[in-house]
Amino acid sequence: MRARRDIVLAIAGQFPGALRSYGSGSVATALVNRPVSDGDGGVVLDRRSFPALGPDGDNELPLDVVEQMQAFLGPELRKLYPKAIVKKMKRGILVEFHAPYLDGEDPTVDLVIALTRAKGPGLWIPNLDANKWDPSDPEKHVELLNAGTRELRRSRAQAIRVVKAWNCEYSNPALSSFNIAALGLEAITTPLSLAEAVATLFEHAATSLAVNLTPDPAGVSVPIKLLVGKEIVIKRLSAAATGVRAAINTSDKIKATELLAEVFWKYVHAPAGTHGALINSLRDGGTGAGLLGVGAAAKRPRAYGDDRV
Repeated sequence: MRARRDIVLAIAGQFPGALRSYGSGSVATALVNRPVSDGDGGVVLDRRSFPALGPDGDNELPLDVVEQMQAFLGPELRKLYPKAIVKKMKRGILVEFHAPYLDGEDPTVDLVIALTRAKGPGLWIPNLDANKWDPSDPEKHVELLNAGTRELRRSRAQAIRVVKAWNCEYSNPALSSFNIAALGLEAITTPLSLAEAVATLFEHAATSLAVNLTPDPAGVSVPIKLLVGKEIVIKRLSAAATGVRAAINTSDKIKATELLAEVFWKYVHAPAGTHGALINSLRDGGTGAGLLGVGAAAKRPRAYGDDRV
């Protein structure tokens, strides 16, 4: 996945007027679950080459420059991936490779076309749905999620990955992956056991979101929106927090597994009179820090237009 992302970034970096590129999202922060669906990155344009672009210029809107990047990237990428399709999406470009790996996975790459901000930290990034620019700081998000001791990073990343897997059990996930990562930054501030970290993250998320939306960890963009109604979000998180905490507190391993099976029903199977470890590994599902039992990880739902080149 990193290789595909880096190829796209390398080509995008040759776009006339490009200043630099960066990796972002789950791949850059070691928060990827399997199957791997996509990799994220961005290219920052040199304002000297695009003086009219964005709120700090003449407020020139992002659509034209995104289409220029789309037209530039497609032919170059197809020299390596003949079936590749380059589409527009809300934040810039979606690259589909149509070249599955041996295991059948065929991850895509999301490419954000960004501008530095004249005032304040972060970048201006496209919002093609509204044809405007929004402030964000994806590079700072990576820095924050990769900060801390090795033990803290591992504890936080494992808890975030487990909660992401839980979120994707639902046909209509309640939280974006970024929201879960931001909540993980708030909740996991010291190294914890996996079970304790997962319980802590669920408990913090339920309590925090009952009061306010999650703020942007970089302090640049607006608070992170929920994907479903607040009442549903809190109900799901509270039930998950209660179930995991009860599983930790019981000394009965069968009961613990039954409790976890109610929370992680796609991954944990309540045993019929057998014993198992409270927290094991979902290696086949790829979290690297899963829960008792083995199951196939659910793909994150995606929805894009069909504007392809």
